[in-house]
Amino acid sequence: MTTQLIDDARTGALRLTASAVAAAGMLPYLTLKVIWLTGGSLGINDPEVLEDSGFFGLNLLTFSMDVVALLIAIAFVRPWGRRIPAGLVLLPIWVGTGLLSTILVQAPLSSLVGVLSGTPLLPPGGPVAGWVYLVVYTGFCCQGLGLMIGFQYHARRRWPWVFTLRTSDDTASATREVQSFVARGTVAVAGVLSTINLAWLLGVTYGLPAETVARRSFAFYLNIGINAALPVAAAAGLLMIVRGRSARPLWVPVTLAWIGSGAMFAWSLYGMIITLTPSPLNSGGDRGMVDLVTLFTLLTGAVVGLSGIFALAGRAARAR
Repeated sequence: MTTQLIDDARTGALRLTASAVAAAGMLPYLTLKVIWLTGGSLGINDPEVLEDSGFFGLNLLTFSMDVVALLIAIAFVRPWGRRIPAGLVLLPIWVGTGLLSTILVQAPLSSLVGVLSGTPLLPPGGPVAGWVYLVVYTGFCCQGLGLMIGFQYHARRRWPWVFTLRTSDDTASATREVQSFVARGTVAVAGVLSTINLAWLLGVTYGLPAETVARRSFAFYLNIGINAALPVAAAAGLLMIVRGRSARPLWVPVTLAWIGSGAMFAWSLYGMIITLTPSPLNSGGDRGMVDLVTLFTLLTGAVVGLSGIFALAGRAARAR
């Protein structure tokens, strides 16, 4: 069962507003990156970091990512956007919403607790000025809201069956047994990852670097709490999609698997890049179990994302 969703004036205005908010959030970030990449020191406390090749490479990477996000935000409101191959939309928006959805939770809550408690939001002596973080993370929140709302409208027009089917509808698949095996394995690994993060959330220090233990704060516990919840959301969403026994709308488990796996993959990949790249952002030293947990989080996020796509591909073909 499919339906054709047609924009009315109100929906079109909301789509345009969402993309405009996302683009507005990107422009200050892109401007700072251009300044830094061309040798400018605006917002930099220690100009020597600009001479670091690792810092340059990370800035080039994040600048490129935001340019792609800007192009996608524009595509969401242009007719040619629906003709872009699905993979060129889904992969970057999966990574982007994974990164930005957690920032939408962490940044406002951490800032609020810091203001109410009088705790400094940033450690003193960092290479980047404090106002840069305010500008950048405000922009990230605008990007996150704009891109997620814009993608929701884009998906409703391009893949309407995701929003009209129920989880239990049309679950026949020649590879269902393999999908079920992968989903059950993912649940097991996700359970281990959630348990480890839950233990750290409750105060266990085994496997954590000594420096991290000494600097635990509300932001640390909030991040660990999110890391404990993401594998549960991703695995539960994938299992519901594959088993097809729920009467819930299909978009519910798809959203759980999408955000959970995207955040696991994107943040773990970013963390590994930071760890493996010599730069001012890499403090070095003993990492404890953190890198191992990061690796399995990345792999689990990738497996959930790929398995979810394969599980939905058959439904998409039959819906057409």
